[in-house]
Amino acid sequence: MAMLLATVLTLSVLMAVVPTSVARAAEPPLPKSITDGGNIISDAEFFNGAAMTAAQAQKFLEARVPSCKATTGPTCLRNFTADLPAKAKDNYCNAIAAKKKIRASEIIVTVGKACGISPKVILVMLQKEQGLITATKPTEWAYRASMGMNCPDTAPCSAASAGFVNQVYLGARQQQVYKKNPQNYGYRAGQVTTVKWHPNSACGTSKVLIKNQATANLYIYTPYRPNIAALAAGYAQGDSCSSYGNRNFYNYYVQWFAPQVSQNPGGAAALVKACTVPAAADIVPSSAAATVTTATTARTAPAVKCGTGATSLARSAKVTVTGTYGSWARVTSGSKSLWVAKSALSMPAPAGGACAVPADSSITKATGTITVISDSLNARKAPSTQCSTGARSITRGQTYQRTGVYGVWWRIQVAGSTYWSHSDYMTVKDVAPAVTTKYLTEPDNMASSATSTVIQATLRKGTAVKASSVSGERTKVSVDGMTGWVYSSKLSAKKPGAVSGQNRQSIASTPLRATASASGKVLTTLKAGTKVTVYDAYGKWRAVTAGSTKGWMRDSELGAVAVPPVAKTMYLGTTTNMMPSVSSAVIQATLRKGTTVKVLSVSKDRTQVSVDGKTGWVFSSKLSAKNPGAVSGQNRQSIASTPLRATASASGKVLSTLKAGTKVTVHDTFGKWRAVTAGSTKGWMRDSELRAVTPVVKTMYLGTTTNMTPSVSSAVIQATLRKGTTVKALSVSKDRTQISVDGKTGWVFSSKLSAKNPGAVSGQNRQSIASTPLRATASASGKVLSTLKAGTKVTVYDTFGKWRAVTAGSTKGWMRDSELKAVAAAPVTGTKVTTAALNFRATPSTSGKKISLIPKGTKVTVTGSSGSWRKITYKGKTGWVSGEFLR
Repeated sequence: MAMLLATVLTLSVLMAVVPTSVARAAEPPLPKSITDGGNIISDAEFFNGAAMTAAQAQKFLEARVPSCKATTGPTCLRNFTADLPAKAKDNYCNAIAAKKKIRASEIIVTVGKACGISPKVILVMLQKEQGLITATKPTEWAYRASMGMNCPDTAPCSAASAGFVNQVYLGARQQQVYKKNPQNYGYRAGQVTTVKWHPNSACGTSKVLIKNQATANLYIYTPYRPNIAALAAGYAQGDSCSSYGNRNFYNYYVQWFAPQVSQNPGGAAALVKACTVPAAADIVPSSAAATVTTATTARTAPAVKCGTGATSLARSAKVTVTGTYGSWARVTSGSKSLWVAKSALSMPAPAGGACAVPADSSITKATGTITVISDSLNARKAPSTQCSTGARSITRGQTYQRTGVYGVWWRIQVAGSTYWSHSDYMTVKDVAPAVTTKYLTEPDNMASSATSTVIQATLRKGTAVKASSVSGERTKVSVDGMTGWVYSSKLSAKKPGAVSGQNRQSIASTPLRATASASGKVLTTLKAGTKVTVYDAYGKWRAVTAGSTKGWMRDSELGAVAVPPVAKTMYLGTTTNMMPSVSSAVIQATLRKGTTVKVLSVSKDRTQVSVDGKTGWVFSSKLSAKNPGAVSGQNRQSIASTPLRATASASGKVLSTLKAGTKVTVHDTFGKWRAVTAGSTKGWMRDSELRAVTPVVKTMYLGTTTNMTPSVSSAVIQATLRKGTTVKALSVSKDRTQISVDGKTGWVFSSKLSAKNPGAVSGQNRQSIASTPLRATASASGKVLSTLKAGTKVTVYDTFGKWRAVTAGSTKGWMRDSELKAVAAAPVTGTKVTTAALNFRATPSTSGKKISLIPKGTKVTVTGSSGSWRKITYKGKTGWVSGEFLR
């Protein structure tokens, strides 16, 4: 699939499927163009889990396929049904209740709502990955790999990921994984990032300012940017450096859900004119003489569809290359600037050798402080990896000033000298001002300039403003037609929510002012006893509503409104002590989290409550309008003979005395005290009086490969345990679990264990490059089990960093990946049998057009080879498959 996690591509990244018919608040749901690559869809649109109902989704599917043509095999998505298993709540998705035999539309909407991903986004992903939305005769593979999650081109999907329900749930959940862990990925909102045009590195890269998290998600999932040829092709193919995944996402989404955005109604929304010239920032500057090696057509833009102004160049014609863009070179021929396929040119090495520095005219001026993000990076005297003279090493975290850009290279100043380093391994913050919507987290006066003390307006908490620039500690904002400056510390990207009102009344005849200032304009004068509602506070000032008029009054000008107390039901959000008065330190009772109380009155930061026939005071901050729910229990046992007390206090009444070893269930925590149940009696004990219950041995499985150590804090590796290994869990300490396996006892990280067996790991045939030790653990200091001769064939079963778990004969052990190479290819002709379902392609490449899917166990005739690919004949057609899955 197109995800970085799987490091393989689905067909959808490189081929188009033609349809049948929060981001910054300032963003529109969809941009009108994606030519700059930085904004494909807004956060608000992408992460809207409530964007569709099941009925709306079903209506949408039926409109795409009015009549299903499937008579054998799987049915169309509009008719598809499946069981939706229960899913527990985790850090990325809310819980999902089990449902039997429900429609695909309900599955999509249920998952979208639980994971906070728009069902519209899921529908578009299903289309761009497998064309499933418009398929009238879908294949089994289309359902097994519907979202492209963990489904490589040359092998079946992993068992845990295969199938429509798994694919939809895991694909949607993965979007939240990207959003909540941006530091783990190279594509991040607000950063200038290097993005490839195509999987072929020869096509080059571009720099993209990714403007929101939704667009970052799309690049993580499909890490390629559509070039001009791809955009000019609509839904069709562009050139050899075109990619289509993100183009098609935008095209489908706009055409189906936001047609008002499209500048090409009824067609591909991303379409540009065939003779559109790329932005200057996307063209890699060059300065070199070149010779035309074969007669070719020079065009006015880098797209074969561009015919306007095209001219012919004869073989041996001399041109000057001034820039490159993917598979195209910008050349000067006579007085014209034209585009020619690089494959039609021969370019000699630059004068001056590998360390030749480009002319100043071809270097784009640029500024900013860069940060090195690679552990070790070479700074060179020229923008070429071939230039080693005078190179020096710079390391992660170091910062330098950028002075220029030449293609993917940045010119930087290091220790007073000029060097060049590759931009893929450095970051620079975008400093271009951008208007964004922000909110006041607390009231603030808006001044006329960054240094002025003149108050234009007093803005309330929650006010939405447009922030455009920063100066010192102030931000320039616009609101209600006014422009001014507020403190940056009082702004937030998230709206703090409405402010609840408080009823007060004026003590005497009092002016109601427009701003929180004694010099503020008087809106009206309130009579003594006028009732107002207080909505906000700013120092000694209060924002109030009097009738229909909003303004500001001093707190000293307001008195409380006499209101009879009304008992209100609330809940303890955390465990706390109840006192007999506001100022008392006497503990009446220790109330557990979730306890239901009746609220009687409020005094400063305390609330008077009644519970179980008692009346007392608790801190208001401990109360919640919502029941936090029951607290799950933890089994412990008393260390010695111990008193069980009525309150969390050493002076609390003794309810009973527990014998040593008495088992209790801990339900709550309050400082060093624990709320426990012993039999039918509830009370409190100190944590130091309790210990863990003798552990119950439990069978678990390694979810991923990991090292076992002899103790919680040890760095010594006892053994490297493979994914799927069965172990006995004995006890837990912090983030580690003690286990026993194969007669050994040790510790592993608890996060590596699973109650379910993740299943066997499929093997891969390799061979040793030279005489190599086979070790017991994934470590250079691991015990040597045997020494393998050069060329010894092994089967790779697992990966742990740079180490590979292998089987050599009957012996299992570990080797470095660098010590292994591919097994020499089998004879390239004759009859072979597929060992897995294989993609049958037109060319020997994962980007080749997919002809069909060949089932596992099919006999095919091999007629040739190209690297690891085999040319075969299947059902009368000739094409290519991966040789690794033939025997």
